[in-house]
Amino acid sequence: MNPDQTFISAVASVGADRSELTGFLMLVEQTLTGRFLQGEIILVVRDDAEEAGREIREYFAAHPTKLLTSIVTMDAASGQESAMNAGRDIAIGDYVFEFDDIHVDYDGAVILEAYEKSLTGYDIVTARNDRRSRFTSRLFYRTYNRLSGAGRGLGPSTFRVLSRRAINRVKSLSTYIPYRKAVYENAGLASAEVIYHSTDEGGANRHSVRQARSGLAVDSFIYFTNLMERISLTVCGVFFLIAVIVVIYVIVSLCSDEQLSSGWVSIMGFLSIGFTGLFGLLTIVIRYLSVLVDLTFRRQQYLIKDIEKISGV
Repeated sequence: MNPDQTFISAVASVGADRSELTGFLMLVEQTLTGRFLQGEIILVVRDDAEEAGREIREYFAAHPTKLLTSIVTMDAASGQESAMNAGRDIAIGDYVFEFDDIHVDYDGAVILEAYEKSLTGYDIVTARNDRRSRFTSRLFYRTYNRLSGAGRGLGPSTFRVLSRRAINRVKSLSTYIPYRKAVYENAGLASAEVIYHSTDEGGANRHSVRQARSGLAVDSFIYFTNLMERISLTVCGVFFLIAVIVVIYVIVSLCSDEQLSSGWVSIMGFLSIGFTGLFGLLTIVIRYLSVLVDLTFRRQQYLIKDIEKISGV
């Protein structure tokens, strides 16, 4: 097969766990150079994982490649999403692979299968293994998909390939991308999924990145679903129901000539609950408005400390 003339980019986030870094680099480099005439590898490393940068330099010194390679050093406080956003923004390929994790439970054929799928008319192709995901992951995606009304719906993924059109569309939607998978799903472009058999021996689906992402999950519900509106509507409905009950109680008491002095306790209790609900709603509204402000006015969500180019041979 003649080399593909398409310029391809591969972006990967490298954390403190470097146990599988060499295997990942070898797989991606050999797969891309075996198929594409030209391309690049962008490795995003946090400032607190400098040993990973040293290991990357040593690998490419011992295994020269024709691919352009870059080591992007991020601020130590940068998270996973910020790191991948930075790498994607730097990438110049016609198609861009995003590897959120350097853990490899697939071979090079899966990478090429995802690319081949994208050539059939899909701007976003996601690859995932056939293992059952964790309960918390299933719960998050099930709830999110139900509340967001997303087309195909989100799910676990190992890596994805994006066309340049998809990247340009995403950038035009917002300068701040809080949760890439949700933004890609809402971009309105054709997407597909490649399911492969995991090469891991036994056990549940394993990822080297096990960081708590509760903050990202909460923000994702605020950004991309109507969860907050539903909560507000439910709370308002509950207080409206309580108000109706109180009014009915007062009317019944008046009709039966019952003294209402003892009823002040119930009224004061209702007012206390009402004010609690009011301030709860105000908290939700303030949080919702702060997210909208972030989406509208924030222009940069990550800080790049350094970009080191390693020229291809």
